[in-house]
Amino acid sequence: MTTHHETYTAPPFGPALMLNAFAPSRGWNPTDGFPDFSFIWRGYQISPAALATLQRAAGRDDAATADRLMLLAPHVTGFRLTMALLMCRDWPLPIWRALQLRNRLIRRGEIRIAFPSNLIVRATGWRVHDRGIELDIHAHLLQGDDCVWESITTFYYRGRFDGPASHGADDGAPMTSPAIDPELEPVAHWIAEGGDRLRWARLTGDYNPLHLLDVYARRTGFAAASAHPQRIAAECLGHLTKTSAPNQLDLWLKGPVYYNRAVTLRQTHSAEGEDFALWVDGDERAAMVGVIR
Repeated sequence: MTTHHETYTAPPFGPALMLNAFAPSRGWNPTDGFPDFSFIWRGYQISPAALATLQRAAGRDDAATADRLMLLAPHVTGFRLTMALLMCRDWPLPIWRALQLRNRLIRRGEIRIAFPSNLIVRATGWRVHDRGIELDIHAHLLQGDDCVWESITTFYYRGRFDGPASHGADDGAPMTSPAIDPELEPVAHWIAEGGDRLRWARLTGDYNPLHLLDVYARRTGFAAASAHPQRIAAECLGHLTKTSAPNQLDLWLKGPVYYNRAVTLRQTHSAEGEDFALWVDGDERAAMVGVIR
């Protein structure tokens, strides 16, 4: 199995990462599977400006919303390290074949703002299916000696893959999301605004033109450009009714949320916590489903 360990002392540079995306991939080897990569960002921190961007997306800055956003903040501002791993020249599959499916975000302690920290990401497990392969990227945030936050982001590569049916732990959000009744009374209704696109690309490190350019999105078969999933998650967290301080958020990303489209949020209480789902108006299937514990 190929090993690769890389350390950053500054944010991974987006344009350089995008150049890597155009380099030929070495291809899937069922014997090797995904390589043993670990990428470390030393000195990573969540800036007050980044948190303010999340609060603007949420539309609220009360204490309860800020508490929920702190669970999301490392996933947003540290996502570029995951992008750096997936766009590394030695990674076997190209980034443009990767679809983000699910997130599990876990808070294990107090997350401090503007505190120099270490963020570490690595591939931990994968599962081969008939029409694709799921990959889990595990991230954990160290502040001092304490792991205060971690996440498991599941990606999906379409195609036919040989090799063992599974490898490593399957600790992310379950494959099946909760079912939210689309007839429930909405808790919020708003327009998914199309401004600040480049700001969110810089914040996440995700410069996919599907999130930036309507013309490009239409040429690739989509109705328009769509918002970064992290942005939509922040909007949902800002519109939820009051919940207790959360320590885990599971998200299922089921479809694009196009800019300037009306969306509707529904929420219900379950044994697991608070379940919610967001619909783009006119669509039968929810675009995002979440459970906050």
